Amino acid sequence: MVDYKTLLSVVGRSLQPYAIRKLSKMLGKGDTISLAAGAPSSQTFPTEELAEIASRVIRDQSQIALQYGPTRGQPRLVEAVVEILHRRGIEAASSDSIVMTTGSQQGLDLAARVIIDPGDVALVELPSYIGGIIALHNAQAEMVGVRQDDGGIDLNDLRDKIETVVRSRRRVKCIYTITNFQNPSGVTLAAERRERLVEVADEYDLLIIEDDPYFDIHFAHGDTRPRPLAALMPSRVIYLSSFSKVLAPGLRTAFVCAPEPLSAKIECAKEGADLSSSVLDQVIVTEAIRAGLIDRRLPEIRSFYEVRCRAMLDALERHAPEGSRWTKPLGGFFVLMEVAGAFDATESLPRAIERGVAYVPGQPFFVDGSGANTLRLAFSKETPERLAKGIELMCSVMRGA
Repeated sequence: MVDYKTLLSVVGRSLQPYAIRKLSKMLGKGDTISLAAGAPSSQTFPTEELAEIASRVIRDQSQIALQYGPTRGQPRLVEAVVEILHRRGIEAASSDSIVMTTGSQQGLDLAARVIIDPGDVALVELPSYIGGIIALHNAQAEMVGVRQDDGGIDLNDLRDKIETVVRSRRRVKCIYTITNFQNPSGVTLAAERRERLVEVADEYDLLIIEDDPYFDIHFAHGDTRPRPLAALMPSRVIYLSSFSKVLAPGLRTAFVCAPEPLSAKIECAKEGADLSSSVLDQVIVTEAIRAGLIDRRLPEIRSFYEVRCRAMLDALERHAPEGSRWTKPLGGFFVLMEVAGAFDATESLPRAIERGVAYVPGQPFFVDGSGANTLRLAFSKETPERLAKGIELMCSVMRGA
């Protein structure tokens, strides 16, 4: 019998399953109300419009759409992304700074592989996105957690953690942050902290990986969002975003914007991964942008998720056990709940599923092993009525009722 463990690389031996996907079979049973699924609702997909676009591009642009393409991405889409980033205030964006990726997750993987040496320290929020944690783990980074509060990452704790690492003669290489409506907490990094965060990165010669997939899913009336970190100090920021939340995640189309010396290396890493992302997907997205499909539908998409967020928050106000706390997001898909006392979210999950509701335990999002009494609640999938019922059922489990 072959002992495959002896044939694996160091990285291969260290690979671990995605904690949420590992739970997916249990979370998806029957008519369970899912407060776990952090995906866009299929009700927001512009199905008919995309079907028409797909049919047209396959018929009229088959020589491009069905062929291999440039590693950096289709030129027309790259130029459209540059325009999108300019509207976000990232004036340094250019066709030479963009690499189209197969979802933001590939962008995270490529960025981590390009900048991380084994043993380098990456500073991540407590809690942080599991996909980002996996990408850094696979690049053999040592992750150090930094506290966050309702205004995002705690800059005093950040400085303390950097100084502690430096005193131990280890190299801090990057800060990984989700600046808008964070997954899993829903928290948005405050404007004043953004200015200070890029200054800290410059002071200590660090890079920032700014993950911003929810940028357009904001609930504010008018555009009052803080500027991306990449708009404040582009020389220090690798910026990632995606079309998954505003079109459809099946169109695996996202992008990285990085200083040109880094984007060139990310392009090289991508050549070894897949040569290029799906050209058909890219051409469909390009045509959707040119037709104004995304901009036209954004108000409806924002309203769709805002109504569901409000239903969840209202239900928590009515049913949450005494002493519980939860975030109040200004956009995105998620609320993070912290339950008072000795509650263990992982231990209680099977009982919740038996009662007909599922959530994601929060502990996997905390790189320091804390967060056992937290849970991530997604409001993106279910109707407002089912969200309210799901919160009621979940809270009854918490109270032991």
